[in-house]
Amino acid sequence: MARISGETIIQQKIMELNHQIMHFEECIKQAKEYQATLRQALVALRAEPFSTPMKQVIKQKREKVSNRPVDISLYSRRSSEFIAKVFKHYPNQWMSANEMMWKAFEIEGKTEHKSYHHSIVTAFSHALRRLKEKGIVERQELREKPSVKVIRWRLKEIGM
Repeated sequence: MARISGETIIQQKIMELNHQIMHFEECIKQAKEYQATLRQALVALRAEPFSTPMKQVIKQKREKVSNRPVDISLYSRRSSEFIAKVFKHYPNQWMSANEMMWKAFEIEGKTEHKSYHHSIVTAFSHALRRLKEKGIVERQELREKPSVKVIRWRLKEIGM
């Protein structure tokens, strides 16, 4: 039987420590990525649903209609809040913006006038695109027919 020399044992221990260092560095890198994603999620949840240009359009509409307020759905103005509520109640479920609108109605126990539905779905779609850019939601594109595209969204899973 060959006897292992002290030098060989030391070299093996150095290699083992190098592997541990690489493993821990990778864990630290992943933890920092998760931390950044969580920070982005906080920013998105606190963000206002509409950007400044949309607020200006709303203000211009109000000015044109002689002192009569423009009816803009609460779901359209605060879409990010309602999306967060829907994802909280339905985690890990793929949903279209339209399905999210109906689930938001269900959660709130309210309904909006049918004339608002298109603007609500549009607001939800815009908010979901912003959340995707921030890395908070995932997008899935399905083709039911060559001319029909269905886009579904889901809260991105953050695993440790």
